[in-house]
Amino acid sequence: MEVQIIKDKTNPILKRREISLKIKNTITPSRIEVKGKLAALLNSKPELIVIESLDTLYGKQELTGTACIYQTEERLKQVAHEHLVARDAPKVKEGAEEAAAAPAPAAPKAPSAKEAEVKAEPKAEAKPEHKVEAKPKAEAKPEEKKKSEKK
Repeated sequence: MEVQIIKDKTNPILKRREISLKIKNTITPSRIEVKGKLAALLNSKPELIVIESLDTLYGKQELTGTACIYQTEERLKQVAHEHLVARDAPKVKEGAEEAAAAPAPAAPKAPSAKEAEVKAEPKAEAKPEHKVEAKPKAEAKPEEKKKSEKK
């Protein structure tokens, strides 16, 4: 991933740096990858970077976008849009939080050859066949009976 900074402007009122960038890559990188690359290039913390937009160019393997690097976390919370901050945050799985809090369970032991044979035998049983119930044939309509009697 090749990142090129097009414009780097310091905004003292909002206490942030506003950056326009161009990224050349064969695949579209994730926002987290872009934040990490920007943090490495600009000597900043990834937590203070908010990517405002990333747009692909049709027919090219390029992205253009804008990002803001805030001076402090407090200022980031005051100024930045919450949905942009949440969008750039790394995704945490629900099970990962619980697994980190609880101790890891003991690994299950591998079944012996005899246990594996016993477990395999019930699977070999044949399933019962489905019985199809015969539907009674429709009886002749009463009108047809009357017509046949008149003749």
